[in-house]
Amino acid sequence: MPRVLVVGQPGETGPLPCASFAEQLAQRLGIPPLARRDEAPATADWIAAEPAGDFSEPLFRHVETVVWLHFSPVPYLRDWFARQRTRLGALLNLGTRRAAGARWDDVVTAFRYLMRAPDMYELFRHPALAHVKVIELRNPRQAEFWLMSQRRRVW
Repeated sequence: MPRVLVVGQPGETGPLPCASFAEQLAQRLGIPPLARRDEAPATADWIAAEPAGDFSEPLFRHVETVVWLHFSPVPYLRDWFARQRTRLGALLNLGTRRAAGARWDDVVTAFRYLMRAPDMYELFRHPALAHVKVIELRNPRQAEFWLMSQRRRVW
């Protein structure tokens, strides 16, 4: 799995952000994360993160594995409610810090990305992507478990 594209919801908040997942996978596998996404690197091994539905064609030509973080909006909604509960508790207890969880925009975006799923399934079935292995992870717990099971391998 040396050339990996992590696809998911954009943003840095929520239960498991796409960019954070890509960084953790890069650390776990000992592969450098890709800083620029507009062109495929000359190196053999790389990991990149892109929002679902907003892909860079050069990366897709060279990718071997796509890890699709196809989460339901429910974890985002649950995270948002937990954040609101913590913020409410912080109002009552002034010494408590605010929680950094999902924002309402993240919940709305999660519902929007849920509607893109049929297009994503169609894209991954395209004959031009027959060489790509797609790993679909449906919730943050499954994604974290899969991430823990990955280890540095000799390719």
